[in-house]
Amino acid sequence: MTIAALAAWAVTAAAGVYLLAAVMAAQRAARNAHPAQAPPPEEGTPHNVGTRTPPPIPRTKVSTPPGEHPLLEFCHPALGITGLACWFAFVATHDRAFAWLAFAVLAVTIAAGLGWLAARARFARQRADGGYGPAVPVRRIVLHGLAAATTCGLAIAAVLAASHG
Repeated sequence: MTIAALAAWAVTAAAGVYLLAAVMAAQRAARNAHPAQAPPPEEGTPHNVGTRTPPPIPRTKVSTPPGEHPLLEFCHPALGITGLACWFAFVATHDRAFAWLAFAVLAVTIAAGLGWLAARARFARQRADGGYGPAVPVRRIVLHGLAAATTCGLAIAAVLAASHG
């Protein structure tokens, strides 16, 4: 059962990478569709004429819309990889502490993923056009979610079996 959970966790991670690739491609396509335009240089302001002073560095303010905070997007995969490493340690050593640690990290990972999904969905409802940015194929989200549910079920069964045996 522990090997099956490890395999399911690896499939879940692969489905997550597949989903992440789709999100990044959609964001790249959206960025290319609406390229940011640089402000035109001010007239009458000569740059590098007679001096070696570089032009001023433009300062841009970076803000993220709700549901797109980089920490939220980084937290879920980082926790998933940490949990996978703990589960691998459990499979290798059969130490119950690693099993419970991996299960706890799995629970937090699922909560972080669902929290990010809920924040994105809430932001989508608040927008007038109903969208929240680049579209991600729903089948990729469903694939990742089903793999995660399978992993969670197998991990629960394996942790309980390890605790009683």
